[in-house]
Amino acid sequence: MKRLILTLLVLAAGLPAAAQGVRRTADEFNKMSRSDTTLVELKGVVSRMRGDQRGVFYLKDETGEAYIYGLVDGRPGSNVSFPQMKIAVGDTLTVYGRRTVYNGTTIEMAGGHLVRKADGPNHAAELEKQTALDVYPTFKGKGTAAFSAWVTSHLKYPKDAKAASIDGTVTVQFVVGKNGGVQEVQVLKGVHPVLDAEALRVVRSSPKWKPGIKDGKPVRVTYTLPVIFVLPD
Repeated sequence: MKRLILTLLVLAAGLPAAAQGVRRTADEFNKMSRSDTTLVELKGVVSRMRGDQRGVFYLKDETGEAYIYGLVDGRPGSNVSFPQMKIAVGDTLTVYGRRTVYNGTTIEMAGGHLVRKADGPNHAAELEKQTALDVYPTFKGKGTAAFSAWVTSHLKYPKDAKAASIDGTVTVQFVVGKNGGVQEVQVLKGVHPVLDAEALRVVRSSPKWKPGIKDGKPVRVTYTLPVIFVLPD
């Protein structure tokens, strides 16, 4: 709980979009005084990834490594989650944040902001390795095709759409949570409000899945599903 509170407090404080930190090396950052709240700029290469969902990793330069906990997107005009930043081992990053100490021993930058990123030479391969699951989620013991069939079988064609001869494909995004529940269901590309609403209703009513597993632990997995509405003859 203390860990969560600390992180939320740092994130809540935020950083200005055009923040200008004092450039420090990893070694200088690690040796800063506990009372020093200077906004710091760190630049280095991602050397180790510890949490590819929340942004927990080590940033290495010529002097050593700095521990980053909970990176958020601070680039102008961009505001995406850490997985959507597609950061992999070997990428070069510039981040802004303040030195904090967790549990009296762990020196870190909690709630830092990403301001620049350059993909490393093996970016695609490293990203694939990081995101690959040991076990993928299953629906009723089967894969995503089984869920797609289940959704189709539970659709009720809205009367208004049928009367107006409206059909098409609604693209829905959802998350299979750590407990297997279907969460955060949203329309990425809609067709018509009544068709969109029906697609959301059915996906939200999904029975629980068996969650995905990575490194022996259940993880959240995001899916995109086309929900096809075909006018009956």
